[in-house]
Amino acid sequence: MKSIPLATVAMVLLFGSVSGARADCPAEGFVLSAGNAFLAAARNGSPSAFTSAASRYADLRSIALFALGPHRKSLPKGMEAEYVSLAKAYMGQFMSKHAAKFAGSGLKITTCSGTTVNASTAAGKKLIFRVSGGKGHYRVQDVNAASIWLAGQMRSTFVGVINRNNGDINALFRFLRG
Repeated sequence: MKSIPLATVAMVLLFGSVSGARADCPAEGFVLSAGNAFLAAARNGSPSAFTSAASRYADLRSIALFALGPHRKSLPKGMEAEYVSLAKAYMGQFMSKHAAKFAGSGLKITTCSGTTVNASTAAGKKLIFRVSGGKGHYRVQDVNAASIWLAGQMRSTFVGVINRNNGDINALFRFLRG
């Protein structure tokens, strides 16, 4: 796989797309950059590599708050920053654990419809990105690899922990710190 020079990544982050982006898929350049960052993290295999990629390309706060499901209102505002940080670390660990399911190279966009961008690797592994934003300010809201939606998996796990502990959000903090 060709590595993406740092200057190219910076340009994509500043301007939101590469010159070859199709008009029918304005998020193409962003998704290629984000996807290649996640594929590089998968090759690295470390949770910190995924956390770094997610920090650059994903809307971590929105994903973390979505993962609380009906318990969102139970999160004290003063604990939100810590929770988002713990959720980000969980995301990195989860993605590292499942890296083999989406590791690869040669990412290409296959279809694009609204906020959903489908891509595949040279080996045929499929990735689906849900993005938000526009005009050069895109963020990943969710990613599907091997039929697993990351935000949905986090929500299932986090809500399950809270529910098993009679709605105690502090149980989720203990779980995430553990």
